Amino acid sequence: MDLGSEVSSFLDGLMHFLQSSANDPLAFSLIFLFYTILATVFLPIPVEVGLFFSPATPVAVKILVMGLGKMIGSMLVFYIGLKLGDKVRTWTKWRWFNALVRGCEWMVFKFHYVGLYLVLSVPLMIDTVPLYIFSVFNEEGVMQGRWFAITSFLAGVTRGLIVFLVFEALGIKLI
Repeated sequence: MDLGSEVSSFLDGLMHFLQSSANDPLAFSLIFLFYTILATVFLPIPVEVGLFFSPATPVAVKILVMGLGKMIGSMLVFYIGLKLGDKVRTWTKWRWFNALVRGCEWMVFKFHYVGLYLVLSVPLMIDTVPLYIFSVFNEEGVMQGRWFAITSFLAGVTRGLIVFLVFEALGIKLI
């Protein structure tokens, strides 16, 4: 069995588990929190799908859980990224990679938390890559862990609200 099929099998199992907990708001919230943390740290998948499960869980709770999961996951990414930053910079001996690193560092320095917030607020966006970019290329500590986490939380909540409002405007209930 290859890694791709193992990950796919894991995600299928997690989605089934998420669906099976739909009638218990506490169980659903804990599973959705774990799912959101995983998606934030290393699973390249959007988490908004969790908003469509569990009619027993209020939409506001699901949105807050999604924001909390994004916040916790982003803290893990922030500290992983800080540790990876120096290692990544050793690869700049290649001209093209050096240009990429300098471009990413400029972007993080220029846009800070506002840039992170805007990118993470886009529904269906895979957050893993932008979070790692903003943490790995956080040269000279431009961004601090606490504000990185708060920004991720606010963006997660905003993202959930955008999904909710778009579906409401279309006359589709999230459950």
